[in-house]
Amino acid sequence: LQEVARAGAVVRVVLVGDSVVPAGVPAGRLSKQQQKEITQPLSQLDIMLKQLAGGVPVDVMPGPSDFSNFSLPQQPMHPCLFPEASAFSTFTQVTNPYQFTLNAHSFLGTSGQNIDDMDKYSKMEDSLDIMEASLKWCHLAPTAPDTLATYPFHDHDPFIIDVCPQVYFAGNQPAYGTRVVKACANVETRLLALPRFSETGTIVLVDVDTLESHPMSFSSNITKA
Repeated sequence: LQEVARAGAVVRVVLVGDSVVPAGVPAGRLSKQQQKEITQPLSQLDIMLKQLAGGVPVDVMPGPSDFSNFSLPQQPMHPCLFPEASAFSTFTQVTNPYQFTLNAHSFLGTSGQNIDDMDKYSKMEDSLDIMEASLKWCHLAPTAPDTLATYPFHDHDPFIIDVCPQVYFAGNQPAYGTRVVKACANVETRLLALPRFSETGTIVLVDVDTLESHPMSFSSNITKA
């Protein structure tokens, strides 16, 4: 009952990248049936987002497997991918990284590519440790452009963290985790490692008053083929 009450109090939904599992595309001319099978997951996502946007604002960030540019910052996915959901003013395609304000609290986060890349080339193993280091260095992507693809900016670095956020999140991580730190400017920041939903069935609710977080898991009897 407590989880139902929390779900009923949701004021905003943010999908933090990799909303659709990429499908293999066979070489050569595709039949109508093959075209339908390839686009079906995206159509199902569109219907789900339409239902969500009918009751609450929804923001969709692109991830490494989504239909957006590969290098960071990733641009918003095109509205034509979501013809049903795009009809709602409450539905918004946003960038990755993404920064927004909710209930006077500042949020900053990515779909996880920056954290995954730092994990590959450092001795740190925990997502929260990597996120805390990134915050201390005031930089979202310290391994770019050497090992993390980023767009070449000549006059400024968009990944510098000028203002310390109150919530710093990273999506598609191995497991849920949270920690409150004072990493920059003596400002308290809640770190949120958001687990990959397709593997864990877990979403994370954030109290917009206290910034406390609560994982919520979904289970299904349906097994993968």
